[in-house]
Amino acid sequence: MDATSGRILLQKNPDLRLPPASTTKVLTAVVALESGRAQADRFTVSKQATRVPASKLYLQPGQTISMEDLLYAVLLASANDASVVLAEGVAGSVEDFAELMNKKAHEIGARNTHFTNPHGLTAPDHYSTARDLALIFRYAMKNPTFRQIVQTKIGSVRSVAGGRKKRKNRLISVRNHNRLLWNFDGAIGGKTGYTHAAQRCFVGAVERNGVTLIVSLLGSRNLWGDAKGLLEYGFDHYDSLKTARRSDGAAVAVSAAVERAAPREETLGAVDGYVVQVGSFRERERAEALVRQFSETGLEAFLEVTSLKEGDRTYRVRLGPYAGLREAHRAAYEVWQKIGYQAIVVPLSQPSGPRETRS
Repeated sequence: MDATSGRILLQKNPDLRLPPASTTKVLTAVVALESGRAQADRFTVSKQATRVPASKLYLQPGQTISMEDLLYAVLLASANDASVVLAEGVAGSVEDFAELMNKKAHEIGARNTHFTNPHGLTAPDHYSTARDLALIFRYAMKNPTFRQIVQTKIGSVRSVAGGRKKRKNRLISVRNHNRLLWNFDGAIGGKTGYTHAAQRCFVGAVERNGVTLIVSLLGSRNLWGDAKGLLEYGFDHYDSLKTARRSDGAAVAVSAAVERAAPREETLGAVDGYVVQVGSFRERERAEALVRQFSETGLEAFLEVTSLKEGDRTYRVRLGPYAGLREAHRAAYEVWQKIGYQAIVVPLSQPSGPRETRS
């Protein structure tokens, strides 16, 4: 996936629901970072947190650890006990934290994701998809703290036991599991995962010459070979991702996924305003579902029906119209922030087609 536009270069079973193992922890970190809690806040280790299986820091009940140190433990060492401490400290319980995770996943646009825990150990109804993980990681990398942590190769975290008079500090070294940071040019972060059910999983990003690509893998049996091969393919074919420019000078961004790319517009004459187009579908049901998704987030979208050759129809999901280009670009940016879709701004030279559905 091109991190700037969200367009997918290559995909295979992108929406297949699979166990994501510890790639779950990307969203764990996002929810914690957006919780309003300070990184210096200290959370107490519960008995429940110490009972979670490895990988772990082997924390002890009653110890305290800062949120910042917990984030490093979660994202570098993939510590499951630290994940539970973080969840309980932010939301009070694992169950309440999982609700926050699922709410955030849907806000990002990861509609085929449902998590029941903050660590990713196999559990009923805990799943994601390669596409959703790419969307979540793309969103996470916009947070400077997250970005700094996942680029760290080696660090240390400190847990504290005892009261003020008899404080016992324990310094724990943590090493990033992301091998790309050590041996792949341009690697800027990622998160690994493994369980027997999930096999090898990874989501991460690489930046070269101002271009950032995201790779997302679930169920791999050759994780680093697959990841490197996909990334090299992406950089070799990056020319197809560059932003196109219309004859009128308006920049047009590519859409979020290959199958959702809008059909090419006819040559345009005088511009009479703009619409923001999110997708174009042959199946009416998919278009209507997207309109409903917009309605749930407070964005007013409409469904436009366009006749094609031989009696076929296409259903376009659009917002607008907008009188000015700047206003249209603001709307497209809001779509990206709220839904996670990269929309295109389409100049109008004639009235739009019939609007059959409006939300």
